[in-house]
Amino acid sequence: MNTKKIIIFIYLLVFTSASAVHAQDYLKHHIAVDFGTTLFSMGTIPIITDLVFKPQEGAGGKVYDGKFGIRLSYNYTYLPKQSIDVTLGFYAFDTHYGDYGDPSVDSATGNIISSAFLGRFYNGSTIAIPASIGVRFYFNKNDKANGFFLLPKVGMTTFIVNGKEVRDDGSIKYKRTTVYDFYISGEMGFKIDLGGDWNVRPFIDISLLDIGYSFTPGIRLIPLPRLAIGISF
Repeated sequence: MNTKKIIIFIYLLVFTSASAVHAQDYLKHHIAVDFGTTLFSMGTIPIITDLVFKPQEGAGGKVYDGKFGIRLSYNYTYLPKQSIDVTLGFYAFDTHYGDYGDPSVDSATGNIISSAFLGRFYNGSTIAIPASIGVRFYFNKNDKANGFFLLPKVGMTTFIVNGKEVRDDGSIKYKRTTVYDFYISGEMGFKIDLGGDWNVRPFIDISLLDIGYSFTPGIRLIPLPRLAIGISF
């Protein structure tokens, strides 16, 4: 009798475990190429700098010149609606700054005789390496890692700056600086699966907003930080 109970117990245990594994039969690995850094470097920052830093009289050129960037992301889904999110990427940009003197003005008429003269010029080439890790929480009616998500995360961006400063006396000063920007933030967006119940499934990742606190500049607010295309398997 006891032997039969043990056999039945083992059978029920195996059957229940198999059913639980089958119920959690979801795609766990998600790899994507993110072009959000390109939008950030070539679109968002140039618009902000053009609005904030107005060129002085006689000044020309861009304050910020964004270059191409890319980021890789990997998600590991350890529960149907929760995933560990890891990203690593890079982007590049150039910064230009001119220290202009006051323009010459006719004291009698008040008209500008000559434009401002350049007293000092700075040119910097920067490579930025962003990295982050966080946990995605999906909000949907099915037990899958897709749809709307919230992503609390921590991250760091390493800025490697190669600067060149030309002074009014013609002297040139070169300087290389490395700056580390740590931040905590929250990201919200959508993950859209493009396949049915395929074992390898393409998807699109779109984040609407990344908001948080950066320990170097302060408030962190980035629209459309993520636009990625990837596969789940």
